[in-house]
Amino acid sequence: MNLSAIIFILVLFGILMAFFSQQKIDYFPIALIIGAIAVVSMITFGGVSEQEIVGFINFKALIFIFAMQIIIYFATRNRVLDYAAIKIIHITKGNNRLFFYMICLFTGTLVAFIEDLTLSLILVPLIYRTCRILDIPAGSYMMGMTITINIGAILTPVSSLKNLIIGEEFGWGFGDYLANMGILYLISLILTIFLMDWFIIRKEEQPTEENKNMLLSMLDPGMVIENKLYFLTTIIVILASFALMILGFEPAIIALVSAAIFLLIFSKNSNFSDLKNEITWKIIIIFAILFILSNSLSRFGFSELISTGIVNVVNDNIFLAVLITLGLSTLLSAFLAGTPVTIILLPIFSAIVGKGFFPNPIIIAFIGGVNMAGNFLPQGSACDLLTLTLAKKNNVVNLDYNRLLKNGSIFATMHFFLILGYTMIYTLILM
Repeated sequence: MNLSAIIFILVLFGILMAFFSQQKIDYFPIALIIGAIAVVSMITFGGVSEQEIVGFINFKALIFIFAMQIIIYFATRNRVLDYAAIKIIHITKGNNRLFFYMICLFTGTLVAFIEDLTLSLILVPLIYRTCRILDIPAGSYMMGMTITINIGAILTPVSSLKNLIIGEEFGWGFGDYLANMGILYLISLILTIFLMDWFIIRKEEQPTEENKNMLLSMLDPGMVIENKLYFLTTIIVILASFALMILGFEPAIIALVSAAIFLLIFSKNSNFSDLKNEITWKIIIIFAILFILSNSLSRFGFSELISTGIVNVVNDNIFLAVLITLGLSTLLSAFLAGTPVTIILLPIFSAIVGKGFFPNPIIIAFIGGVNMAGNFLPQGSACDLLTLTLAKKNNVVNLDYNRLLKNGSIFATMHFFLILGYTMIYTLILM
């Protein structure tokens, strides 16, 4: 174990997280400087080779991020998500409570396959316009959307980079996620929607019949389709891609092939140079730096040190191991972005599992903590911050930081105990 190297890397990681979790200063140049310092220091003083440092990077995860951004670009451009959302709104026929249920179920399910920020960018304006036509406040519906998004993220390995790298580390594919997280997902989603409806939505202003009829006349799902052939082709490629992922094919490879297919199909109307500005390159680079920092800690013995300490504390008690896993992942993810937290905690929990503990409850607690803790504080979830920004931009009167903080923390606390209870029962039944 190299204690001085561990302390040095932890300081760099702490500085990066401090900049990553605020909005005023661009964290990208800071990340580049920190990454350069870490790499040069490890090569010069840590005895780490360049090949080892390159090996620290999870290239499958970065390829998946890159390819999914291209897929989402074409799905957005051809209005697939817009069509689905408007169709659902149209089905509600202006019933505000049914509208709330449908929006929450839609977002809580679709986010298992589509990145949350893209979903929010599409749904928040639609929710605002729908509520404006119905002449009802939009804030509660936006709040329901963002809270259920964090629930839906636990369901599949492709819902986020967090789940993808956890799945790769522990060998969990679609089948494992659905089998182990499906019941928890359903209980959390249904209970959350019901309680929000019971205590919030049913007490709010109801739309008039005139406004309901106005909504049906103004929102036609077919109006978003510009080219029916391209629209149907996009749906087919996306559905085929996720079907292959569910069947067990490597998500990064499937996403990359699907992205290439889209570029070929739409080559007459657009090429890669047209959409390169749509790809968030700095996120890919920053995640590469995070992988280097996290795995260098493991290389210098930090993960083994912490995991050994936790194992000594729990003394072969799987229930205590689950509680510590859930508590640690929830605490950090409440204040920091979930993906960096996942990257730094992954080697520790992997080492704990490697010491002979029944792995599934620990993995479930880890997935649940880093995803659903985003509801504790708005700054712990990029989706929450985006929703608040868009609500402020549109002058939504009943959604601000304090209201989202109050309600989000209440439901996050409930979700914490749901995850804890679920993992305990799971352990009792299967051990």
